[in-house]
Amino acid sequence: MRKVIVVILAVLALVVGMTAPAMAAISETVVITADPAYITFAQAITTWKLNDIVGDGVTPKGYVAPNTIYYATVTAITDGTPPSATVLDAECRFTVDPAGSSLHMDFAVNCGNFTGGGATMTNSGDGTNGATTFGGYSYASGATYGTVGAGNKTIMKETGSLNMKIDNGEATTFKWGAQIKTRTNAWASSGASTANMVITATAHPP
Repeated sequence: MRKVIVVILAVLALVVGMTAPAMAAISETVVITADPAYITFAQAITTWKLNDIVGDGVTPKGYVAPNTIYYATVTAITDGTPPSATVLDAECRFTVDPAGSSLHMDFAVNCGNFTGGGATMTNSGDGTNGATTFGGYSYASGATYGTVGAGNKTIMKETGSLNMKIDNGEATTFKWGAQIKTRTNAWASSGASTANMVITATAHPP
């Protein structure tokens, strides 16, 4: 009797093993993407000599006079001619190309003091000139020249200038210009003075 039971259990075990195959593993793949928040830009023209593009028609070309405004324009316009009410591409010397960026950007322009030579001047920081100070502004094409503030005609400070171009697209090239109003005091000596005007890009806030 015991032998019969053992045989039956063995047969049942064999049948269960044959009717319950092992489960196959199932998997899915998740593709992970990491897109870097990256900003960059290039600018072809990196020099500006006041009154040396065409000249203002008053002071000899390549030289500057006190208490005079000079504009960073292009060769078709004199250095003493202000931009239109709405600034045009043709009235801007510099071109920014943000190719390679992945984000929209804001741009601000700071300007240091003029040192060395005889046209030394410090930045007033408020756009006006004085006995020993100059005033400066920057603006992008499309800005409202008569409106002073971010995104339009923007005061160029030594540091901390407001953005003169706001929310520029990552593939959108734009042109910009600037102006310097020289100090009121007469020059005391000859020789070129230099200053650094720096355009800086930051990622536009989301």
